[in-house]
Amino acid sequence: MARLITLLYIFLLLMPPLTALSADKTQYTWLARKADGMPSDKVMRMAGKYAAEGRQGEALVLYAVVYGRFADGMDDAAKNLCALACKQAGAVYYERGDYVNALDRFVDGVKLSEQCAKPAYMANLYNNIGNVYGVYLDYEKAVDYYLKAYGFVRKHPDRKTERTILTNLTGMYSLIGDVPNARKFYGIGERLKDKASPVDVYMSGYNLSLIQAREGDLDGAIDRLKGLARFAGTKGLAPRFVCFAYQEIYNDYMAMGRPDSALKYMLMCDDSAREHDLQHTFASTLKAISDFHEDKGDVVKSNEYKSRYLDIMDSIYNTRKFDAAKNSLFAYEVGKTTREMEELRSREEKRMQTIRQQRVVMGAVCAVLVVTVAFLAVVWRQKRRINRGYADLYAVNREFMESQAQLTERLRKNRDDLKEKDERIAALESRLDRPEASGPATPKPQAKYQGSNLTEEQRRSLADAIQDIMENTTEFCDCNFSLDALAKLVGSNTTYVSQVINDTFNKSFNNYVNPYRIHLACSRLADRDGFGNLTMKAVGESVGFKSYTSFVNTFRKVTGMTPAIYLKMASRDGIGQGQG
Repeated sequence: MARLITLLYIFLLLMPPLTALSADKTQYTWLARKADGMPSDKVMRMAGKYAAEGRQGEALVLYAVVYGRFADGMDDAAKNLCALACKQAGAVYYERGDYVNALDRFVDGVKLSEQCAKPAYMANLYNNIGNVYGVYLDYEKAVDYYLKAYGFVRKHPDRKTERTILTNLTGMYSLIGDVPNARKFYGIGERLKDKASPVDVYMSGYNLSLIQAREGDLDGAIDRLKGLARFAGTKGLAPRFVCFAYQEIYNDYMAMGRPDSALKYMLMCDDSAREHDLQHTFASTLKAISDFHEDKGDVVKSNEYKSRYLDIMDSIYNTRKFDAAKNSLFAYEVGKTTREMEELRSREEKRMQTIRQQRVVMGAVCAVLVVTVAFLAVVWRQKRRINRGYADLYAVNREFMESQAQLTERLRKNRDDLKEKDERIAALESRLDRPEASGPATPKPQAKYQGSNLTEEQRRSLADAIQDIMENTTEFCDCNFSLDALAKLVGSNTTYVSQVINDTFNKSFNNYVNPYRIHLACSRLADRDGFGNLTMKAVGESVGFKSYTSFVNTFRKVTGMTPAIYLKMASRDGIGQGQG
């Protein structure tokens, strides 16, 4: 927990410094009206001045004036200025602890930056969004936004911003225990380090100590942190940097199982925090000291530090409740003023129009709106009905194909059983030397289908042969597959094959063949692993259709829907592996 507080505090240091909000209640409408006619760059300078003076209410109103001017027809410089206004407004909210409004402004800034050909502040905005998610302890999301920021800063180089982002990435990856990535971004950041900047040098060593500790080199991490504490003191860095080093040192000693050494740095951290009024920041140190004495059995000292810790935590809790109430009112007043500014501008624009134009425009808008809403409602309902109908058709087709497959399998098994029985009977009759009982052997289609008239037995045999070709081969997938080709495959002629198809299956040749092609096409459309790289036209060709139009028309005739709709239903149904 102490490490978490330390890193989050350091992340806060990377935000632009802003003073606390003035307690004076100010009416902002006059300011909005005054700024409305000013150039945006002048308004931004005025807003920055107010923010530096602690008059953050005025600053937020002025920033709202600038980003409220955004329009598609602006040049890139003006659009980037609007995005900067969002960024600065978000920074004001962030410093106040109003992270929800801060996030809203940063996101608005991203949206405006996306309209720029060369966005100047996208990296900063994504970095700030990452900071907000870090405050809410959503580390994975914070890393995501830091990575986005890093991607943009690589496209539009800014050495200082890139160094800040890399520092955040290193620290956040250390927090979540991802040492390889922490090492990776630490190494990149080192190439951008300003060796003349004491803060850069300190942060470089601090992040390296975090990595060392998580790699198990606690001794090396402690030695480095002790050096950083001395470095912060000699370079005149803020006292909190010394306390950060002490805090990490005692955490590492505790991880090593050396509580007595840890106590020394706990006390040093607490002394420095009290001396420089940083106890709220390092309240966890008091808890650590209390736990130490409790483990040693010294109840008096344990209770002493625990009491101080609880007092600070109670104070923080009460302060946060009070600040939350103030922030709520503050946000309402600023929002109300912003709305007033927008309403004034809207009334001024409307005043320039005639009453007749207003009525015509409003009437036309209302009429179009009513018609559009009614039309969309009808379309929506119709679309739902159609989708339900297609879903039902798809289910029927799936059930039919499954039933057809089961039926085909049973018929095949029955034919195999009958063939096996006939063979056993023939063998038995042969042994009994009763040729008159055995009768002529069942002729193969190739030998008997050339006669003049078909007997019933020949008709059945020919039908079985035709069905065997259609069910157990993919000969029909040849685009040149014809009645003549099928006759050759079964060893007969086109007249008999056509006669059997008409009499047995009650279909013409095309009407008999096409369902086989379409059912195979259905399987291939649903098999995204095996045939997902094929277009629908290619799928049609793969099952024997020369023309895509013919494929679509036949598909619709057989299934009741187009191939595209069938594919959509199959994807929604989750089918897509190992079919066809």
